[in-house]
Amino acid sequence: MTTHDEETRSLVAIDFCRRHFRTLGEVEFAKRGAGTEDIAIGAIYSAVDLGQHLTGDTASAIAWARLMLDDMERQLMEGVTVQ
Repeated sequence: MTTHDEETRSLVAIDFCRRHFRTLGEVEFAKRGAGTEDIAIGAIYSAVDLGQHLTGDTASAIAWARLMLDDMERQLMEGVTVQ
């Protein structure tokens, strides 16, 4: 069971990462002529790369990423804003 402090730290870390990667994608990579689709694909590969550190292998990292996307979709279906 997570504590309130752990949940708060987790949400802060997630928000920081999202803002950081959006800035990289929208500003820095775009300056170099990268298209939005290529940036989004790179972000997905990066998420799987990071997931490998969490799960230990590529197949598990992809399954983990699917679970995270399913959770985001569930939140949208429940009317929770995913920004």
